[in-house]
Amino acid sequence: MSKSHAIGLRGLYAPDPGSSSSPAFPLPVKWGLSGHIPSEPDKMMKRAILWDMDGTLIDSEPAHGAAFDKSVAELGLTFPADFHDRLLGSSSVEVHAAVAEKAGPDFTYDDWMGLKWGHFVDQIAKVQRRKSLADIAEAKAAQGLPMAVVSNSTADEVAIGMKVTGLDKIIPVTVSRADVEAGKPSPEGYRLAAARLGVPPEDCLVVEDSLVGAQAGLNAGMRVLYHPQHAARDPGSLPPGLRYLPPDADPAPVIEEMLR
Repeated sequence: MSKSHAIGLRGLYAPDPGSSSSPAFPLPVKWGLSGHIPSEPDKMMKRAILWDMDGTLIDSEPAHGAAFDKSVAELGLTFPADFHDRLLGSSSVEVHAAVAEKAGPDFTYDDWMGLKWGHFVDQIAKVQRRKSLADIAEAKAAQGLPMAVVSNSTADEVAIGMKVTGLDKIIPVTVSRADVEAGKPSPEGYRLAAARLGVPPEDCLVVEDSLVGAQAGLNAGMRVLYHPQHAARDPGSLPPGLRYLPPDADPAPVIEEMLR
């Protein structure tokens, strides 16, 4: 670019050096004060990602499954083989209620949580990152994209799951079941996370592995990516408004698209 052309551009969009006058024309809205067009990460700063934790950012189901099995065995109870799988995405209150139907009315929520927590801690080495999504979270954290974790798990379960996988260092904002009156599919948790980040619900992308959690995101008025660990039996019957991504598909380009 020639010197005269550069001066011409300066005169159009900003005062000449040393001048106290205002620009003859306002800066274009899409341009920053420095005169450069924002990059894609800059544009996405208006968005936020709200991650589910168990089954989404981390694969904790083997640990939870083993803890459940050991807990009910200690109680002398038996359940169908797929019983725990059917409870995926449910809160601890709902799991306790299901177990208490067999254990009896004297088996309290505190009894269940104390029993299962001990077995869960014993199985904590089985908790690993779900690499495809955790890697995306790390990359977005490096870009400064606002993010939070919203879980139906207890505060202790969220804390230990995030810590053992190192995700607590990149996503410090969390919402657990203890932070809300009603768990998923209530939108309360996702709306609280959006408020804590200062991002409107419509600008938030929810990433979930369970239909219970996906419905919570839809109920909150957010964009929802449903990316389960096991393929949906009938994708055509899924709730309208969510984006289904099969387990073996790459989530990175889809998340980029949904953040635009």
